[in-house]
Amino acid sequence: MDRFNAFMERYFMPVAGKMAEQRHLKAIRDGIIAVMPLLIIGSIFLIISSPPIPSWAEFMSQYAPVLNIPVNATFGLLGLIAVFSIAYNLAVSYEMDGLSAGVLAIAAFFVATPLSEEGNIPLNLMGSEGLFIAILLAIFTVEVYRFFEKRNIVIRMPDSVPPSVWRAFTALIPGAAIIAIVWGIDLLLKASFDLSLHGVVGAVLREPLQMAGGSLWGAIIAIILIHLLWSFGIHGISVVASVMAPIWYSLTEENVAAHQAGEELPNIIGQPFMAIWWAVGGSGMAFALTLLFVWRARSKHLKGLGRGSIGASFFNISEPVIFGAPVVMNPLLFIPFILAPLAVGIVTYFSMSLGLVGKPYVIVPWTTPPPISGILTTGDWRGGVLMLFNILMAMVIYYPFFRLYDKQLLAEEQNEEASGAEDTTTPTAKQG
Repeated sequence: MDRFNAFMERYFMPVAGKMAEQRHLKAIRDGIIAVMPLLIIGSIFLIISSPPIPSWAEFMSQYAPVLNIPVNATFGLLGLIAVFSIAYNLAVSYEMDGLSAGVLAIAAFFVATPLSEEGNIPLNLMGSEGLFIAILLAIFTVEVYRFFEKRNIVIRMPDSVPPSVWRAFTALIPGAAIIAIVWGIDLLLKASFDLSLHGVVGAVLREPLQMAGGSLWGAIIAIILIHLLWSFGIHGISVVASVMAPIWYSLTEENVAAHQAGEELPNIIGQPFMAIWWAVGGSGMAFALTLLFVWRARSKHLKGLGRGSIGASFFNISEPVIFGAPVVMNPLLFIPFILAPLAVGIVTYFSMSLGLVGKPYVIVPWTTPPPISGILTTGDWRGGVLMLFNILMAMVIYYPFFRLYDKQLLAEEQNEEASGAEDTTTPTAKQG
């Protein structure tokens, strides 16, 4: 185990640490997070229009077309909002004008978007189908803008000019270059291959990544990486989600569209699966471990930690347990910390693929407690039952490791109490 820790600290941790702080990945992560409130709002209307109660769902079906308007206005704008928010966050990280960068990124996004035969903007490309080109164009826009600004190839105004005015003039030259480049590439693709930038990015990037990220093996690799990072004190989901979140949201939007059309949901893996199902109580199925602390712990440390953190864990906040137990750099706990969510993810995947439980299509706040989150994400009461089963399974996986650690802490506490008692009696003995 010491050799493994040394290997991880020498080779794995520096790479993971750099990824966690990498400017572009952080901008993508923060930009996607900015879309979350809209997606949660859209999911609320989706639940109202298609509730998990069959009789209610039948009654609400007559109102579904009207209730789907807010759904389309939120999920359907995922790419458009992301291109602005990612460009904004990246520009701010460079201490540039985030608003100008975001506006220019939107303009580039529309230039790259092919119109329909009627001359309208295709709404499907404003949503998840346009998410990957939105990421690329946001980064491209900011980097070109920065290139011009660093070399002072911008229009400078006197200091007496209001900031809102000089910022607009500063963006003129780089903005014209950005739009001209995107427009030129798009024209070249249409003339040479009868393709658009959306089509090229979809074929080269989006579809292969969705196939990989939407597979069971892709989910397994992501779960292992997330918990390996956590085991060494790095916020695992932040690192992995900065790369994978666009794929997970895109897969979820496909499920939403299929649900609205009354079709079978195409994907199991998506944002609800990766954010909720294997992370009950937070990363590592921490709620299961916290229940063991409260219910079975004999050491004062784990018993007190369990009682103090059970409320937070119920709402999927795992940091008190991860750093309080601790799980970090603790081989007795970080082994089941990886195994428990891995087992839960596999069991959940096959339960959904076999039709025992509905596939997830609703995005809920990550603090939604179990088993409510299981029911809401799938629209299926059996989702709540499966989530409770998963908690019990995680407790079984944790139990032998927990018992060993609890005994170790109990022995240490008893030794400390014994030594403390000796310290208090020794002076008295000498005095007598």
